[in-house]
Formats: sequence, C-alpha cells, structure tokens
Amino acid sequence: KVLSARAHYTKMAAEDVHVPQAVADLANASTPDSLKNIRACKRCGILKTFNQFYDDGCENCPFLEMRDDADKCNNYTSAFYEGACAVMTPNESWAAKWLRIDQYLPGVYALSITGQFDRDTEEELENRGIRWRCR
Repeated sequence: KVLSARAHYTKMAAEDVHVPQAVADLANASTPDSLKNIRACKRCGILKTFNQFYDDGCENCPFLEMRDDADKCNNYTSAFYEGACAVMTPNESWAAKWLRIDQYLPGVYALSITGQFDRDTEEELENRGIRWRCR
C-alpha cells in the first residue's frame, strides 16, 4: 500500500505542478552524453560528442548545417579545446557575458578552442551575412 500510495501521489503531483518556462528550457540544454570524443563548435564553442553534432547539428549555429554530414562535423568542430563552463541562464550569467556566449542556448561551452574555419567557409558565411568569428 505504501508504494502504491507514493506512486499515486507522485502521479498527481506531476500533473498539478506548473513548471516555469526557464526550467522547461533547461530540459533542452545541450550537454555531452559521453566523456569520450567531445568536440567544440568552432563558432560558438558548445561542447558535444561527434555523434551529437552528427545527429542534431549545432543548436546555436544551424546555418552550418552539420546534421547528417560527417565532413562538416569534422570541419566545423575541433577536438582541441581548453576548459569547460556549464551555463544555465546565459543572458543572466556574468561568466557567459565574459565568454561572449550570453546570446546562446544553455549548455556546456569550451573556454578556448584551437582551430579556424577554412577560407571557403569564411567567405561563404560572410556572403550570407553571418558573423563567423571562431572562438
């Protein structure tokens, strides 16, 4: 009886609880799902595994079109980065402002990244009017 009552209470509580939008947004925060093969987006610095970039692309840089394209995932991300900063509310975080990621989505970001876009990619992004400065 104790377990069924607890299960019933949990079900009722889940149905009656209003989740603030900020908390709901955190449910979609991007975090690496493994400690192996972590890469950083060269433009925004978000950290994800290669497979996550391949499956989902970069949430902050959808115009890089990395989803389902292994070559773009390799060209637009780097395995060479230093440090990590988890940011829950980028627009309110002093660390996010310092890292210049305060306009991006919640997630885990590299502090610095080694690597640049190739010249063709830079020109293409400039022609499309997209700010491309690598971190």
